[in-house]
Amino acid sequence: MLLNWTIPPHNLDSPGAGDGEGRADEDGKEFHLYPFHLVFERETLAWFPFIMDGVALTLQGKGIVCGISSRAAGTMSLRVPEGSFHRHRLYTSLGLDPMQVFTCTQVHSREVLALEPESPREGPQADGMISRDPQACLAVTVADCLPVYLYDTENGGFGLVHSGWKGTGIALKALQLMEARWHTRPEAVAAVLGPCIGSCCYRVDAERARAFDQEFGGPEGAYPLGPVVKRGALDLQAANVRMLVNAGVRHIALCRDCTFTDERLGSFRREGPSYTAMAALVGAFHPQVCF
Repeated sequence: MLLNWTIPPHNLDSPGAGDGEGRADEDGKEFHLYPFHLVFERETLAWFPFIMDGVALTLQGKGIVCGISSRAAGTMSLRVPEGSFHRHRLYTSLGLDPMQVFTCTQVHSREVLALEPESPREGPQADGMISRDPQACLAVTVADCLPVYLYDTENGGFGLVHSGWKGTGIALKALQLMEARWHTRPEAVAAVLGPCIGSCCYRVDAERARAFDQEFGGPEGAYPLGPVVKRGALDLQAANVRMLVNAGVRHIALCRDCTFTDERLGSFRREGPSYTAMAALVGAFHPQVCF
């Protein structure tokens, strides 16, 4: 069932209605999953809100919001000259001063940075960031890997991580760092899992599949989206939902678009070495303004 988002006006596909798929884990604690599909504004940016108790936490373009750029917006990789141009165009179209945007040098790790206003805007090696600065916007690049967005509804802390098969577990690391820094309660966290390569397409060799299942599967805890390895293919969303639910997160929105099959999205596996790196963003930007 896809949630019927009661938010303005355009960027979430919403056949069906409801307040999410309510389920219970092995301890009987209820959690909710909110599936959605991407709709791109002017073919360049899709935005989507955090959800808590079936309610979108972004109303009338105000407050914290999640977003992702499309292939049509161009590559956002800082490893190529045009990446900086595409990023600047995206940021300014959203009303963001580039100095508000924090990035990191991604290395497929589980390293998460806790940012302060004086932290470097770009450069440190890591694959995730957390912040409580209401003026900050966090950005990572993805192209098959999974962007995971976190928001503490009680104290305003938020985070964004880049989670591929090597980095799976980084979302839990970010949550734990939020707990250590700000006493974040997992029950107060809303999470969003963005688009990634789906288990329909992410086939790997038997050794990698076995190692992934051994680390992120196992007999204990809930399997909200089923096994983390399905017929020799990795399910990045299933692994991350399982970790977050078992850690106590109770409200998770998840994108149902596969980067490999959806040509609106960048995909390393589909495009090859000249793939389009998409920018995943979280912050108080204005999604109704885009180029």
